[in-house]
Amino acid sequence: MDNLALIISIVSFIVSAVTGYITYRFNKITIRNTAILEHNKLLLEIDKILIDEPELWGIYDEHPLSKEENKESPFLQAKQEAFIYYYLNLFDVIFEFYHRQIVQNRNDKKQWNAWTQFIEHFLKGCSQARNTIKKSYHLYDIDQGKFYKKLIEKIEMERSAERE
Repeated sequence: MDNLALIISIVSFIVSAVTGYITYRFNKITIRNTAILEHNKLLLEIDKILIDEPELWGIYDEHPLSKEENKESPFLQAKQEAFIYYYLNLFDVIFEFYHRQIVQNRNDKKQWNAWTQFIEHFLKGCSQARNTIKKSYHLYDIDQGKFYKKLIEKIEMERSAERE
């Protein structure tokens, strides 16, 4: 009888451990997938804003609207500045997720590299965003400030090399 109780206890422990592990893995996958979906929703929201308010394309240095729009309009300047902050807030959320909320696995590293390329692409095309970040290094935590500083220095070195 004692052996039966021991066997039942061991089997119960093993089933509980396996169930716990499966639940843990499922939760990790669910958290990552939910975050990726949320990040993409925020990016789609930016696309929607650009469709609804095409004057915001003027934040991009090389976009035709950046030259045509009335840059003297304080209302337009405020809208464009707010839109840049929308992007920067998205990047803050993404940086926080990949550097604070999870331990990156191989897929996370690929996702973060893709986001890094997107952030770099945005900053290359928007000098106003680069200037906003430069004024705000002290507001970011050390790691994120270093990330932005390194990225902006790279962009500015490439830009100065192109001018030469």
